[in-house]
Amino acid sequence: MTQPLHAAAAAPAQLAGADLVPGQVVAEREVLFDEQAFRRFAELTGDAHPVHYDEAYVRAQGLRAPLVHGLLLVAMTALGATELSPRLHASMVAMLGTDARFLAPAYRGDRLTLRMRVASVEPKSRNRCVARFDVELLAADGSTVATVQHQFLLRQPLEGVSA
Repeated sequence: MTQPLHAAAAAPAQLAGADLVPGQVVAEREVLFDEQAFRRFAELTGDAHPVHYDEAYVRAQGLRAPLVHGLLLVAMTALGATELSPRLHASMVAMLGTDARFLAPAYRGDRLTLRMRVASVEPKSRNRCVARFDVELLAADGSTVATVQHQFLLRQPLEGVSA
């Protein structure tokens, strides 16, 4: 009899929209925007603007290094890439939108801290709510490089719903 390569992990406890507390930090991690991240993003999107890759062009623009793509910054804030995501499998209905603001440049080689908080949970019906998450991308000196807000439609409560 063949044994599985690894035991199935227990499913994490599921959360409904009503379980989220405004102000609560639900994810925090560091992200390195290195050469590999730039290359993979360019391969995926086809974005080849020289401000992201060409050292001579970048210097001529008065920049210290190639700039991180704005959409790469936003992509790194995805809820699905956080430890909260598996706990929302049963309640997730839809992503409703994303809003991003770029406040300062981020450069190749920068290591940014991503911090995600519950911004608000607004009931929409007896069994649905809109949850908003505010994300900050912070430079090593603590300054804010970008802010992103994601909005999701979630179930609440979870009775009779399986992950």
